[in-house]
Order: sequence, then C-alpha cells, then structure tokens
Amino acid sequence: MSAHNSGENKSETGQRNSSRKREGYVGIAFGVIHGAVALVLWDFFGFENLLELPSIEPLYFTYIVVGMFALGFIPGVLYIKWNAVSPSVLIGGLLCLSSYGTWQAIGDGATPVDPTPFGWYMLLWVAVVALASVLAWVEITSVR
Repeated sequence: MSAHNSGENKSETGQRNSSRKREGYVGIAFGVIHGAVALVLWDFFGFENLLELPSIEPLYFTYIVVGMFALGFIPGVLYIKWNAVSPSVLIGGLLCLSSYGTWQAIGDGATPVDPTPFGWYMLLWVAVVALASVLAWVEITSVR
C-alpha cells in the first residue's frame, strides 16, 4: 500500500514541478515581451539613454528595467496559474493609453521634461502591479 501511495506522491510532485516551470516560462516570456515593447517606446519617445543610465543612475536604471519586466511577468503568471485575465487587460490598457498620451504630447512638439503619461506608467509600476494583483484576486474569488 505504501508503494502505491509513494507513486502517487511522486506523480503529483512531478506535475506540480512541471506546472511551476510552465508558470515561470510563461511569466518570463510575458516579461520579456512587455520589456521589449517598453524599451522600444522608451527609445521612440526620446527618454534617457538606457545604456548610459547604469553608470549615471544605477538604482533608477534597475528600478525601471525591473518594472519593464515585472509589468509583463506578473500578469503572465496570474493568467497561467489562475486564468486571471484582468491583470493583462489592465496593464495592456494602461500601456496603450500612456503611450498614446505621450505620443500626443510629443507630437505637439513638447519636450518630455516632466513625466509624460508613459513616464508615470514606468515610474509607478509598483502601484500598477499592486492594482493588477488586487484585480486578479477579485476575479479569482468571484469566479470560484
């Protein structure tokens, strides 16, 4: 009887490890995609040169790059683990709206001296992740 139970435990453990790996891979993929889009927009809008930032402002550089990644990673993991779509919708919507607002400001000839909508999105990424997590929790608990 114990051999049968240990076989089930090994199978369950293997499935959990496989599921965790899948969650990690999907999260990393979403993080890299969001990070790449954010980097392209950062460059397009003419913000600071990110290649020079590590030597000038290493903490700011780390904060921004971690945010670019986390804004994709968190919704990816929440979707693959609990099928929560609200974080992706929130972050995708905020990315689009902030990019459009910044594009409008720059299109009018303004120099992005003060934070633009996209700049605020990147600076306040921790709040965006927190809000996305709360939305995911509401979605998950209301569906189950």
